[in-house]
Amino acid sequence: MAAHLLVEVETTNPELMAEYRKHTPGLVAKFGGRFTVRGGATETVEGDWRPQRIVFIEFPDMRALRAFYGCPEYQPVLQMRLDAGRSRAVAAEGEACAPSRAFLMVEFSITDAEKLAAYRAEVPALVAQHGGRYIVRTDKAETIEGGWRPERLTVVGFPDMAALRAFYFSDAYKPLHDLRLAATSSRAILVEGV
Repeated sequence: MAAHLLVEVETTNPELMAEYRKHTPGLVAKFGGRFTVRGGATETVEGDWRPQRIVFIEFPDMRALRAFYGCPEYQPVLQMRLDAGRSRAVAAEGEACAPSRAFLMVEFSITDAEKLAAYRAEVPALVAQHGGRYIVRTDKAETIEGGWRPERLTVVGFPDMAALRAFYFSDAYKPLHDLRLAATSSRAILVEGV
């Protein structure tokens, strides 16, 4: 099963962060990883989640993700990122991202399980109609750094931002969206992939 590293980054030292970015692609690739989001445009659509930069990296499995993050070669590179700003990261298992190039990312806690069950029964068909598919759907996101502990995390991939926006802002999704908002406390962003 694919594994994903979701990192939220706020840069305070752009020069050091630029140096960090030079070293990361080769190390990610060495462990079979690939960037699916690397600082693309982000739009907050629910709550107060306003990340400066989102990075979403897919690995073949959780073992490869952990091997990348813990490898001796990455530690001085990681320290560059940590010194260049603030970040928080979680890891989660899920499906492969390809061919998705735009993502709806939702962090939430359940306030009404019955309403959420009704939402979950209806929304997958509408997601599929817009070319979307679930990448991550978990209550087991693993905190990697920065104390980020989402109770639940969902990432839905779409072919592009136009398809994602057509889904999220559609008349058909509005009553389901309202149902999810009534069933959860959530924060959500739309993110452009690579």
